Amino acid sequence: MKEELEQAYQIIRDYGDDSQHYLTLNLENHFFFGSSICGVIPYTLVGKRAMSQGDPACSPKDRQQLIDEYILFCNKKGYKAVFNSVSSDVANMVPTQNYCVLKYGEEAILDLEKYTLAGGKKGSLRRNVAKLDRVGIISEEYHPAVKRDFILENEISELEEQWFSNKKLKLTYSVGDLQFDHPYGRRYFLTREAEGNILTVLSFLPYKKDKGYCVDVMYRKLDGPTGAMEHAIISAAMKMKDEGVEEVSLNIAPLAGIDITKPDTEKAEILMYEIFENMDFGYDFKNLYRFKSKFDPSTWKPRYLVYDRRIPLVRLATSITDTKGATDMGLYMRYKRFFISLFLFPNRYKESQK
Repeated sequence: MKEELEQAYQIIRDYGDDSQHYLTLNLENHFFFGSSICGVIPYTLVGKRAMSQGDPACSPKDRQQLIDEYILFCNKKGYKAVFNSVSSDVANMVPTQNYCVLKYGEEAILDLEKYTLAGGKKGSLRRNVAKLDRVGIISEEYHPAVKRDFILENEISELEEQWFSNKKLKLTYSVGDLQFDHPYGRRYFLTREAEGNILTVLSFLPYKKDKGYCVDVMYRKLDGPTGAMEHAIISAAMKMKDEGVEEVSLNIAPLAGIDITKPDTEKAEILMYEIFENMDFGYDFKNLYRFKSKFDPSTWKPRYLVYDRRIPLVRLATSITDTKGATDMGLYMRYKRFFISLFLFPNRYKESQK
């Protein structure tokens, strides 16, 4: 597996234009490599569902062939493929007779060449950043690939434990880990209070040959000042802007921007919309979207979900919103009850939301 991981890393280094590519570099994933082309689709198995994240990593001219080879591979193995968080281009390459294409969410992009804190929409953000600058909050970058600092990493681990003791759960495959042992090009930023205590920790994943960076891990001190995470992200983004980085992705807001008013709305879209609006099982999708909106992103880039039509809706929901810390059966039963209430007893469901 380590050899496959290294092979995947080299391909992603060469062809990693998608902000999600580096998220897939871990030993828990499997890797499908093109038979006659240079390309890789990392995936994780959830039962017999093969979950991939982001666009296939290969030359754009080879994407259709790699997708076709991967679908054939999944069919031979008896896997039901789910392409999660793909671009519209890739979504259109998957055969619709066997797959369903849905809006999955939106990715918040900061165009660093033009991005500033000016403007009315960023008033609150601007004030929080300035306030924390005045009280002595400072940002620094940690380079574990150059020199490890195990005392610092222990401090970060303590902050991580505190963060998840409050959060309880996190998404399994669409949120990564710090991976100090094998950074694979990640960049790590932290902020400290004037007394020297760690306030926030961020990791960024490279893409577009280091011209873009996508925020991944975000931890903060629970009793820290208001706006600490916004200050940390802006501080890191402005440093990267000075270095010539072109864009920063705030990553994907899952389930955001789903339109259920169109006449051909699928049941799966209604289910995901209602999960976004009304359900919080350890991961609040709506608040995550609100947080990203504070930055007034330069672009909201749509992302799509393409899934095998044979996958039942409840299984689809548990797959795309799976969380660490929840048993698969516990998550399944929670969504099954939600699904039954939503579609079999719609009037009762509507009353419960008032």
